Amino acid sequence: MIYSIFEQSLIALPLIFGAYITLSLLKLPDFSLESAYLFGAVFAYLAKDLPMPLVILSSIAGGMTVGMVVFFLNQTLKIPYLLAAIVTNGLIHGLTLFLLKGSVNGFSIANSINEFTLLLIVLVIIVTIFFILLASEMGYCFAIYGNNPQFFDNHQISKKIVVLSGVLCGHGLAGLSGFLFSLTSGVVDLTMNFGIIMLCLTSLMIGKLLKKGDHPNLIVPILGIIGYFLMQQILLKMGLNLKYFNAFQALFVLTILFIGKRKITYTLDHLGV
Repeated sequence: MIYSIFEQSLIALPLIFGAYITLSLLKLPDFSLESAYLFGAVFAYLAKDLPMPLVILSSIAGGMTVGMVVFFLNQTLKIPYLLAAIVTNGLIHGLTLFLLKGSVNGFSIANSINEFTLLLIVLVIIVTIFFILLASEMGYCFAIYGNNPQFFDNHQISKKIVVLSGVLCGHGLAGLSGFLFSLTSGVVDLTMNFGIIMLCLTSLMIGKLLKKGDHPNLIVPILGIIGYFLMQQILLKMGLNLKYFNAFQALFVLTILFIGKRKITYTLDHLGV
């Protein structure tokens, strides 16, 4: 069970890092992460005959492509971000249908490298880059934008570069995670991104329950994804049918939101507000 949790966490960690940037720091309703997850796998499949570093970069480019579409619809056409994400999901789904024409089997890597070894290498690189990013000015800009977007207007700083950087990072990481999933499962499927947003929300909530603090923090997504798969495995051992797991996640998210609202209401009442 421990090995399974560790392997699943390695696959999903880039996705949760991306979701942490867009959903938690920037506080964007980024439902298009689902499409980035799928499109990263699609781009990697189309580039599967290239050297592995280029395949990985292709998956990141696939995710970033989705991010660029969302950014263009939101920032250029002034479409609300949630609506832009929904429209992007529809566009990417249609494009994926055209490119794949259904499920694609036989996605594999050269025998010279072990899949688990590749996952570990990717993990070390991503964690290092992510740690540097969060400690940089841009990482703090993500957090400032999420808490007070007007800060940039008041100081005559363009918000677009902050949003663009965060959206591209988040979607690129989601695309990489989609590639890792398709690599280990051996298939690129139109349904592989089903439930991705619930996975992100649940993992981030678990991470924030385990690690308090408002500053950008590498530990939150790591604890969150490990806690997520640990919870999943425990429920499976208890006899929960996996087809009900999405419903369980939804109840978990609602419970956390309800408790959080009660705490906020209690605090305001206690302060006499």
